[in-house]
Amino acid sequence: MAETPKDEEQQELLHGTSPPAEEHAPQERASYPPSLDALIGGEHAPPPRPPSLDTLMREERASIPSFPPPSNPVEAGAFGGFPSMDPGYGGHAPPGGSVHDAQLLQAAYAPLPMAPSRLERVLLAVRGYFLDLDPSFLAALAPLALLAILLFTRAPDTNYIFDEQEALLANPYVNATGDLRYVDAIRRDFWGLPPDRTVGSYRPLPNFVWRAMWSLSKSPFLHHFYNVLLHAVNGALLTCVAFQWTRRRGLAYLAGALFVSCAVLTEAVSGIVGIADVLGGLGALLALLALALPGWAMPFGVFLAVLFGLFSKESALVCVPLIPLAALATAPLTHPTRPARWVRAGLSFLGAGAAFVLYVELRRRWFPSLTPSELSEALPEGASLAQRAMRATLLWFHQAPLPKDPLNNPLAATDTAHRIAGALRVYWRGFVQVLFPHALSGDYSFPQEPAPDRLVFPGSVAGGLLAVLPPVAALVLWIRAMLRERAARKAVIEGLPAGAEVPVEGWGKWRLVRVTAGVTLVMIAVALGAIEAVLARSSGKGLFPSLPLVLRWLPFVAPLSLGVGLLVESTARRPSPDQGGVPRPLGYAGAATVAVGLVWIVVSFFPHSNIPVVLPTVRAERFWYFPVIGTSLVLAVLWSWFDQAVAGPFARGAGWPGWPFAPLSLRRGWVVPGLLALFLGLQCVQAYRHAMDYRSDLAFWDATRKAVPNSAKAHLNYSVMKGARSDLPARLESSKKALELAPKWPMAHVYTGDTLCRMGKAEEAWPYYKEGFELGPNEVNLIALALQCLHDQKQLAAHEEELREMAEKFPGTWIAYLGPDTLEGAEKNNGVDPKYRPRGYNEGPKE
Repeated sequence: MAETPKDEEQQELLHGTSPPAEEHAPQERASYPPSLDALIGGEHAPPPRPPSLDTLMREERASIPSFPPPSNPVEAGAFGGFPSMDPGYGGHAPPGGSVHDAQLLQAAYAPLPMAPSRLERVLLAVRGYFLDLDPSFLAALAPLALLAILLFTRAPDTNYIFDEQEALLANPYVNATGDLRYVDAIRRDFWGLPPDRTVGSYRPLPNFVWRAMWSLSKSPFLHHFYNVLLHAVNGALLTCVAFQWTRRRGLAYLAGALFVSCAVLTEAVSGIVGIADVLGGLGALLALLALALPGWAMPFGVFLAVLFGLFSKESALVCVPLIPLAALATAPLTHPTRPARWVRAGLSFLGAGAAFVLYVELRRRWFPSLTPSELSEALPEGASLAQRAMRATLLWFHQAPLPKDPLNNPLAATDTAHRIAGALRVYWRGFVQVLFPHALSGDYSFPQEPAPDRLVFPGSVAGGLLAVLPPVAALVLWIRAMLRERAARKAVIEGLPAGAEVPVEGWGKWRLVRVTAGVTLVMIAVALGAIEAVLARSSGKGLFPSLPLVLRWLPFVAPLSLGVGLLVESTARRPSPDQGGVPRPLGYAGAATVAVGLVWIVVSFFPHSNIPVVLPTVRAERFWYFPVIGTSLVLAVLWSWFDQAVAGPFARGAGWPGWPFAPLSLRRGWVVPGLLALFLGLQCVQAYRHAMDYRSDLAFWDATRKAVPNSAKAHLNYSVMKGARSDLPARLESSKKALELAPKWPMAHVYTGDTLCRMGKAEEAWPYYKEGFELGPNEVNLIALALQCLHDQKQLAAHEEELREMAEKFPGTWIAYLGPDTLEGAEKNNGVDPKYRPRGYNEGPKE
């Protein structure tokens, strides 16, 4: 008859969450390799290791009589003081004992395994840190912060690179130009510009952070370093999310490590401008963590987290559909005894939706923008209700128009069908880059990612499949997870002793209080909503006439959410499918996690895909910050599944180092850890290499032009960096390369001419200037740059006739104004009027 378990380890053995007791025999245990399942929290844990040999020996010695120690040193055994098997008592009875006692004594004092080496002790200590205790935020933050610092930290003498100059050096808000107050960030765009000069991107929270830190230091190293630490914070939060859902310690740490070390995120982490993506991701992860809160608190936690993400970056709007979907899939994991998946999904949607509505209304008031021309046109007569509703929604949501430059985004100059085909190709290439970051770049401008000339080609097909198949697979996995979860609950009930019944929760005082409060709040919300509807219909004012129509319902959402949440937490408890705190089976916890991750990848990339709207950029690696949250969850579970399939029963062993000396069959447990080490190693190496590209602006553009040799912008910016260091021959070579790649680009022509002009070859420069003026007659900065150099080289008057001809050819343009103005005021202004001259490299904002 089996003995009754006396502690947690034996209880786990009884419920089938650990290997059978025979697998704890010291002879077998000493030979197990530390397989990945042991590293990523297999079903044998907790505890992460089987009972120690000392524990087994103490229990065995407690059951046999004590004997005096042997007087013969030879009989003392190899470890001193313990009788050995061979020269000791053998099969003879010791003094005062029987032969059976001698046999027990021999079994109890069997030779111990060799003492672990220093390396083995280090490995066991590291393993213990990650697997002996459940991961907490601080426990995960320490190693992940160290990893992020090692991979993404720039050189201390780094300078401001690319967009960082516009975002910080030239940002009027950050530099407090014109007595701008700290709170004025809500009335400025991401670049510190007012609504009438904006280029889009309303993100006040990054500006708040920059302004606060700007007073401490203007060093670019500081402003990128706290971005690195914030990335580690996100990794720790993702670790907590993965552990909440799977109860697997190692798998949770692996998800955090995969996220932090993902090489494609280098641009978002090492680049200062990437703080918008990092803070937006922080809001999304906080919203996922909020799903584990009690039902009455969860919608408010989701509301605050999503609102934080939206004010960090507008693409956090993907949280509105994604957070409710995550709540629907993971409710049995975050609340195993009261899942109420549909109700919790509805509550999370109320929280996320309320945050989105409030964000849009506040943005419309703090940062108004002109209505786009395509939305100003009246709908045709007979438009359907759906068309009218869509137009009303777009008019309500519309924000400042984004710039469209075919050089930065060639998809902006093509029709919708070809734009979608090109966007799918970019999506596919970006996803491959997440898994295998063979080459990373800070720019993918024309013609590196050109508009496709046909609709169907391998890239568009692969991208289309990658957009369609993951949601379908997620649906299948979710259904599978639900079926296995219900089977697990049924097995718990069927496993009760004969005659036993499922305990029924009584109606205690606090349960009655929750039910009463919940019903009352729901009735108040419904009554107020009915009054609001009646008043709005009769008088058009309602209870809150000062609020916009869309905001008048928000005051009712709070009591409704609170009341429904209290009622959810008052429902009767159901049998939990989990056995205490043991790791959840991958069959349902892993399937639900992968389902969420697959949908997350597709939906979170959609706003950056150039499919719904044309973006200023055709492709950027920082766009993958949100989707990599999903890929990290998926990959962590897949690595665990892969290990169980390859390692088999050895994946459940506690494991000790020394695997090279184990039998070949036992070494299978090292196959997946080895492959995982290679995968993480590739990510870390590529992340570090790309982060080192941010040593300086020159190093950045040099690496970029080599990574994407077909980017005209990369070559031209490299030429500017060389010119800033007075290397004019190298600047001329790179400028001509950019001109070769983009012969219709005004900037390439003007910069090539400017190089020649500064080399004292103004006559050779004029044809390039002229072509640039004709291609871009409204490029005021380029025109001013060229005219100033011609003035400095005493060649402005020599081309007066041609300048005036161009002024007549392009009336109403900057060349028509600035050309004659400079010719007439050259002596007074010493060239171009100073207010029209472009901002110098590394200069602050213009007044």
